Amino acid sequence: MIYSARMIEVIYAALGIMVLLSIAAFFLAESGKINNFPTYVVGILFILLMLLDRSAVRHFDAHLVLGITGLLTYFSLSALWADNGGLAAMLLYFGYSVLILSFVYSVLLLQMHYQEFLRFLVWFTVLAAVVSASYSVHLHYAFPEYQPLLENRLVALGRLHNPVISALSYGMAIVMALHLLICGTNNNDRFFSGFCIVVLLVGVTLTYTRSVWIGVSVTTLYAIALYFPGSTWRRVAAAVLFLSVVVAIMLASFGWDELVKRSTSFRPEIWGELINRTLKTNWLLGHGIIADSSVAHSSYEHGTFSFHHAHSMYVATLFYGGVIGLSGFLGFLVYLGLLLHQADGDEKRGLATMALIYAVVVMFFDGDRFLAKVDYFWIVFWLPVAITLIVDREKRV
Repeated sequence: MIYSARMIEVIYAALGIMVLLSIAAFFLAESGKINNFPTYVVGILFILLMLLDRSAVRHFDAHLVLGITGLLTYFSLSALWADNGGLAAMLLYFGYSVLILSFVYSVLLLQMHYQEFLRFLVWFTVLAAVVSASYSVHLHYAFPEYQPLLENRLVALGRLHNPVISALSYGMAIVMALHLLICGTNNNDRFFSGFCIVVLLVGVTLTYTRSVWIGVSVTTLYAIALYFPGSTWRRVAAAVLFLSVVVAIMLASFGWDELVKRSTSFRPEIWGELINRTLKTNWLLGHGIIADSSVAHSSYEHGTFSFHHAHSMYVATLFYGGVIGLSGFLGFLVYLGLLLHQADGDEKRGLATMALIYAVVVMFFDGDRFLAKVDYFWIVFWLPVAITLIVDREKRV
């Protein structure tokens, strides 16, 4: 019995280290293989923990487990009816599902085992993003010849080579740092989290990605409504001032001509093509998780462009999973929102709500498959889901 208890403690410690390494490797490791490795270890340790500590399942809510596993199972099975799909592809995506479940529920179990794990995880995520952004900005200016893109957009360190992925990932770190700033226990915490926000905002600005500003703005407006002291008029004034600053930053970064020129970046055309393609073929089940969602768009002014995914998680989910898949995904989001609405108004609830709001907003403008090996969507969506599970569990204690 003593041996088993010590083994469980070792597994918890190793699991915590591997979860943190999964996040650090995303922001800092150049190779996807390096980033994948700790997630595999998390999966193995999670299964071992379930076998050795059966009492850990008391932290799981049956409805949430059913919802998450049902959603992931459906999209894994969709590989069977996709073009060029089959049993091998289905098993591969079942493997990805196990990795996601292991990551999400490991965060929950670690918080239940170590009371300060979530706070440490949030700080760790923010600092990993700050290191990535700082070094990336340095490279951007120190080595201008190192520019693989035709546009002068920030090419970030780690797995964030695409400017949009960089911006969305840094955006979630900004949301977490904002919560740390608001709920900081002392002036040092507030000062340092504010410094982190500034560094990350510089990184986001240099990516020239606009959707992240919408996500951060909506989240900040929620934070003002929730936390800003004083009357409603003071909150309105703070919101107007904040939006004015955001507009000024965007105009200074892009310029009015560039904002008008880029417009919607062909998103309505991409969405319309994929929605029509789904409704004309298999509107109920979709094309399957491994289907090709590329779109070629031609216009007289801009010529022909090829887009390799839907540029919206909601449109992509409809394309891959049909009405059933999209309904399940939206239903899951609504359920998470209801859980947070019903929870007590503590700091974790505010953090989870801010992170989930950011995810819901930016998923409208970008995203492809939410079922995949570790990538930016683990930071932008699955990590907020894990925080929501923690809030729900503490509400039920």
